[in-house]
Amino acid sequence: MKKIQQITALIVISFCQAANAQQIPGLESSNYGGLYRATYNPSVVGGSKQKWQINIGTIGASINHRYFVFLGKNSLLYPLLAPHSTKELYGRSRTMGSLTEDPIHLVSEIRWPSAMISIDKHQGIAIQFRTRGYVKGLNIPEPVKNLYFRRLDTDNTPPIANQSLGEFNLVQQSFSEMSFTYGAQLLDLDQHKLRVGFTGKRVFGARIGYLNASADRFSIRPETGNPESSELVLSNFQYESGYSQATQKMKIGNLLDSEKYGSGWGYDLGITYELGAFWKNREEKFDENPQYLIRLGASLTDVGSIRYKTSGSKVISGQQDQYVLGQQNLEVISDQGPEGFMSLLPAQSDTIFSKTVRLPQAFHLEADIQLVKGFFLNLSKTSRFNPGKAEIPDVYQPNSFTITPRFEDEDSDFAFPISFVEGNKRPSIGAVGHFGPVFLGFSNINGLIKKTQPKGSMVYVGVTAWKLRREKSKK
Repeated sequence: MKKIQQITALIVISFCQAANAQQIPGLESSNYGGLYRATYNPSVVGGSKQKWQINIGTIGASINHRYFVFLGKNSLLYPLLAPHSTKELYGRSRTMGSLTEDPIHLVSEIRWPSAMISIDKHQGIAIQFRTRGYVKGLNIPEPVKNLYFRRLDTDNTPPIANQSLGEFNLVQQSFSEMSFTYGAQLLDLDQHKLRVGFTGKRVFGARIGYLNASADRFSIRPETGNPESSELVLSNFQYESGYSQATQKMKIGNLLDSEKYGSGWGYDLGITYELGAFWKNREEKFDENPQYLIRLGASLTDVGSIRYKTSGSKVISGQQDQYVLGQQNLEVISDQGPEGFMSLLPAQSDTIFSKTVRLPQAFHLEADIQLVKGFFLNLSKTSRFNPGKAEIPDVYQPNSFTITPRFEDEDSDFAFPISFVEGNKRPSIGAVGHFGPVFLGFSNINGLIKKTQPKGSMVYVGVTAWKLRREKSKK
């Protein structure tokens, strides 16, 4: 027991020294997470607690407190709507919240009906379908964020004179994927259990729109002839804007067409080791609850890329000695994306977009300590994988470190993740509840409460069905 305590202390120290971690805590740490843990560490499919599990439907997004005012407007789907709609995207985007203070990082996700099944006691497979959308904004000054959120035609945008700016970037990207996971339990001893897993995924229906720009200085001033409104002034404004495909209504058949949408491949790898059987129920012979003292895990996720070689792509670039942006033009750009930007500014050069971008590649480490039977303390760290090769269009993955107290049993989970995310000054405090077939979770409740400085919080809600794998008693 003393040796176990020493090992646990060493793991805690090494994790805390890294001080970086996972961004969306929740069911991925649960032993009963199944499909929801498989996207974080595919080894869970080997020797799963469930005989089978079905994700009936799950939706998640990064929101701010305004979302609850405009509930029902599909606001949390903004990054997914951008490739297929121009309807009120400016208003919808303002109900979303960034998960990091710098850069801006918005996320939306839909997990379509998916299934996992145990082949036998030690093997399992899973097939999942997901659609993900992201928005990233680099080097966007606070006054510019404020004018976007508060609008230029209100008195909530104070004037600012002649501030330095430099380079800044905006990227919106979305894609769908179909994945196949295989997991196997290689070691099943009383005190030692080892699981490994692999996921291969096909990415399709990908679309990207972006703006790479720079300006020497910016100012916010009252609009000429209308002092109740303001305007943003950029000096020596240089820009490049493009898209892989013009905005168009979604047609399922087109999503697989590489002439219209980007496509690619990716994979996940995972390994899990459980040590000890300290919490084994000696009185109940067929107790299926976790018995380990500590569970260690490591995984690589979203290693892969998307290739854009579409026929309808377009990229323009140009320069303006001075560009003045008012509320009306701001809404045009927000609703129509790069196409709106191109309609407002002249193109001095015109070309196509052909590029390969990386998925949000990440390396995960975790230690799950069972302090009392059914009560766990999870320590997890997420780091960008191979960050030295990252480019502006690549899907962003923040570094983070999370401490999650968790209670779990066969039918319910309650977790309270505390996340320290790179780029944020304060930790995010979340709450996740899983009650039978329904689960609901928030990653940053404290951010939703603040109205003066709105922060983002992931919210997840979903419905699932499953059947536990039971050992039959021998008569």
